[in-house]
Amino acid sequence: MKLSYTLIAAALLSTTALAGTPAVALEQAPEFKRLSGSLTGGYATNYTGRGYVLTHSVAQGDSIGFAALKTSYDFGREGYWSFNSTIAYAAPCSGHTLYGNPDAGPNTVFMAAASQLSQQMGVPMQYFMNMSAEEKAAIVAAAGPQKIKNCNIENEFALVHDFKYTQEKWNVAFGHKFVHGGLLGVMAKHYRDQGASNVNEFFIAPEWTPAKWVSVGVTTSFSCQGITGWWFEPYVRFKAPIVGTPEDIKVAGVLEFAMSATADYFDSRYFACANGTQAFWIKFSTPWFIKKNLILTPGVSFNWLGKGGIKANKQSEFRQYSEDDNNIPFKNFGVVGSVSLTYTF
Repeated sequence: MKLSYTLIAAALLSTTALAGTPAVALEQAPEFKRLSGSLTGGYATNYTGRGYVLTHSVAQGDSIGFAALKTSYDFGREGYWSFNSTIAYAAPCSGHTLYGNPDAGPNTVFMAAASQLSQQMGVPMQYFMNMSAEEKAAIVAAAGPQKIKNCNIENEFALVHDFKYTQEKWNVAFGHKFVHGGLLGVMAKHYRDQGASNVNEFFIAPEWTPAKWVSVGVTTSFSCQGITGWWFEPYVRFKAPIVGTPEDIKVAGVLEFAMSATADYFDSRYFACANGTQAFWIKFSTPWFIKKNLILTPGVSFNWLGKGGIKANKQSEFRQYSEDDNNIPFKNFGVVGSVSLTYTF
């Protein structure tokens, strides 16, 4: 069974496509095919995006199911230019309501009710601020429970198309990504109040492969719709056979160090992340080649928040208005397990 590292790319495709990190790009398979592809389905213990690990408050639970279909057409000279297309889908296995649509906290309700009464009665706000605790509690009770706003996280659907140029020691991809729903959809619809959970991005992804066992790259994306601004996702990957040889792999090991960062993406007017570092992660996966075209890939990643994500937790709109410190979007640290099955053709 002669297999090259190219099949590892197919084994890891779905999770990287959904998480926003670049798919693994390695050497050309010996059996050259003008048209090739892969179909992947899998499960992860947490909903992740761009390195963030979402909390129970956001997804009302943990696990997700995901699937991806990739096709690649190699045109011109063998192994130089190719056109790649990916359709990816992810759905939480639990709820979709952000933060469980909580009630506003008593202080938030009091301020809103006092502001309304101040206008109706023609008295200054200071009159209400000077009230006793019992009088304030009476105003809150009269106002009754108040919902902050009803937000949701929709299933994530992504379309990715790119042209890729490959040489022996390097490659570069130029492409477009459309995302509906998921974390980016939440940012567009609820952080920026765009009314739709859609994001359009253009990206360039150069990669240097000085040896078969290592690759270094960065995906630079510019979002032009939904939210505008820049995402950067640099990474270093190491891959080697655990069982077998490079020409006849049974079980491979892939270790990735990566991060994400933004520039001019988040606006201080919104209760969202600050620009700069967003997340850091280390991921280890072990593609097991059950057959030549059937690959089972378990994996685990360790994810930490960057300064931008930490700020989002501190100034979370729902945390402030609900007065509940549990209503934060991201885990400061998360361990995410995953398993996927890939069929290549």
